[in-house]
Amino acid sequence: MRVAIFTETFLPKHDGVVTILCQMLDALEQEGIDVCIYAPPSAPSNYRGYTVFPSWGPRFPLYRELYCSMPTWQGVRGIIAFKPDIIHVMNPTFIGTAGVIMALVGRVPLIGSVHMDIDYYVRQYAGTWGLPIAWTFFQLWHNRARINLAPSRAMVAQLHAHGIQRVTHWVRGIDTQRFRRKPRNQRVRASFLGAHDTRLVVLYVGRLTEEKGIAQLIPLCNDPRFRVVLVGGGHQEDHARALFAHTDAYFTGVLRGEDLIDAYTAADIFVFPSQSESFGLAPLEAMACGLPVVAPFVGGLQDTLIPDHNCLVYDPERPDSLRETVLRLVEDAALRSAISEHAAAYAATRSNAVSMQQLISLYRQLAHEH
Repeated sequence: MRVAIFTETFLPKHDGVVTILCQMLDALEQEGIDVCIYAPPSAPSNYRGYTVFPSWGPRFPLYRELYCSMPTWQGVRGIIAFKPDIIHVMNPTFIGTAGVIMALVGRVPLIGSVHMDIDYYVRQYAGTWGLPIAWTFFQLWHNRARINLAPSRAMVAQLHAHGIQRVTHWVRGIDTQRFRRKPRNQRVRASFLGAHDTRLVVLYVGRLTEEKGIAQLIPLCNDPRFRVVLVGGGHQEDHARALFAHTDAYFTGVLRGEDLIDAYTAADIFVFPSQSESFGLAPLEAMACGLPVVAPFVGGLQDTLIPDHNCLVYDPERPDSLRETVLRLVEDAALRSAISEHAAAYAATRSNAVSMQQLISLYRQLAHEH
């Protein structure tokens, strides 16, 4: 079986979409499924031996992490020569449009997948006036697909509400072998606090962008009982650092591999103020590493959060709610410990192997029907 994947984001960018895509490619390689990838201009020319066709085009002015990507003749010829049995478009916008057209012209079964909260992002970066335009566009392409995959129940409901047909809930998971409890790396904790500092570490992991709500963390800073540590990067990183310049917040930059695991296990509490998640991998990763999570009970996060069991939730409409909720954990070691135990046990049941097998089964089903 041969699968052509059209994606709006890929390496060297690191975000939830790229994480899921790399999980996909690793799983497809293990199954012996041949893949080629159509990706943004910055993409590498191959991944794990799979051919990657970088597109061309400028960055999207409303959202600088996305490219206005257009197909190249080399890429079009490469996809035609590849003769895919399935075409999978991820967040069909610019590159995805080329994927949909190639699937229709070549009569290849098409799968579409959604990886962002469309309502939130359009309101944030264009305004409410853009919603009818955006949903008309996404209806046009997604309703050409045989199957549309959504990463959470909230996103399934959003797509149905806006006229997207044939929607399937594609479950999400993490690498439970990689994200795990392990002995605390004291060197990393000392880099966060100092060698003899007894404060707690309140950790955030994610992109340092406006839609992640990181400005909500500013009122947590400069408290003598804990220190806020932010892990991540993005096109707004300089702006984010400037926002926190008057605080004692600590920025690590982007961390990967065991360095990221060490950051999770060196912390005491995980905070995730984003209201824009179609699913939200970072809270689940934090739980797997034994961290109690504080987050709003909204959007795709609702598929992971069990309030007062594996997390504490706060009301994002009340400005003081996040700080109050974090202080509950700071001041109550027994509560931190109990939620940590429940969080780790819950995360151990959310392996990405289930997610990848579901996807591969759908690929095989469509290829067989075709």
